[in-house]
Amino acid sequence: MFSLYRDLCISFSKFVFISVAIFLAINKDRAQAIAVQPAHKRDAFPTVPTFTRLYDATILLVPNANGHITGSPFGEREYIGFLGGNCTDPTSGEVVANVVPNVGGEFGIISSENQALYTEVHLVLQFVDDGDIAYLSGEGVGTFGATTAAVTYLRMETNSTSRQDLVKTPLLLSIEFPSDLQRPDETVALFSLFVMVQGYFHDLLISRH
Repeated sequence: MFSLYRDLCISFSKFVFISVAIFLAINKDRAQAIAVQPAHKRDAFPTVPTFTRLYDATILLVPNANGHITGSPFGEREYIGFLGGNCTDPTSGEVVANVVPNVGGEFGIISSENQALYTEVHLVLQFVDDGDIAYLSGEGVGTFGATTAAVTYLRMETNSTSRQDLVKTPLLLSIEFPSDLQRPDETVALFSLFVMVQGYFHDLLISRH
């Protein structure tokens, strides 16, 4: 019985060895062909993305906003609510939209590994001209402390007919919590929203419309 088992093992080992050898022989030329393929060369590199300022915003946060953190498996989690505010045209200063109060906030992680702030922003706006609602959400990176600042990539959802270009265009949000605006009774954040006006993705969208 043992000799039969040994013979079966030997036969199976030979089968595996021969199968591998055949596979390598068949694919040898293909592997070499793949290895010597020249690197793909571009005729032109994508345009470097550029952004322009779309809105400036002043947002009222929960009092003592920097104290609104709790423990997390990854460090500390923020839970900073947005109590209201508005967005203005950076040129004219006119109010373009109001921040819907008590909806949304900043829920980022302060990493225990590198102390960086990884933002998670949710913001709801109501435009002044048509009354339509816009929902913005995104994630980014920055710092947390005496002065909290970050840059966040955002996307917008809205049924505002005059702003459908913003729905399909990358947006950036600059966030700052200046130390002189952080008080026990009130905390104010300064936001600036930027829209892409040049870049590969922007050019691709324009070419399709």
